[in-house]
Amino acid sequence: MRERKHNRKKEHSGLIAFIIFVLIVAGVAFLVASPTGSHTSVTAQGEDAFFGRIENTSFKEQTTGTVKADTNCKTTDTGLTNCIGVISASDGTELHFNYTHDMSKQACLTAGDSVRITLLSNGTAKVVRG
Repeated sequence: MRERKHNRKKEHSGLIAFIIFVLIVAGVAFLVASPTGSHTSVTAQGEDAFFGRIENTSFKEQTTGTVKADTNCKTTDTGLTNCIGVISASDGTELHFNYTHDMSKQACLTAGDSVRITLLSNGTAKVVRG
């Protein structure tokens, strides 16, 4: 009778170990698949928005502009794409917009795209295409 109880404990501990293993794998898969960082993009509420920073000049307002080019696109460690969008602001200023986005959900900025640029309270620039 004791052998039987001992075998059941081994069966239960193996099942518990398997369940823990599955939960860990699922958690890691979720973290890897989730976009991270402040430089992400979203297409929500009908808005094709990108978030990043203006790198070449002090930008403290809101403006419109036209994309001249999208350069230096490289894949990041998280599988997202990091690009530098070159935007001609309505006042003629050239802005270099560094942003990261998920290519499978949102294409890069394209030369000729009309954009609205806004500086958010946390210092992040929001560029909305369209």
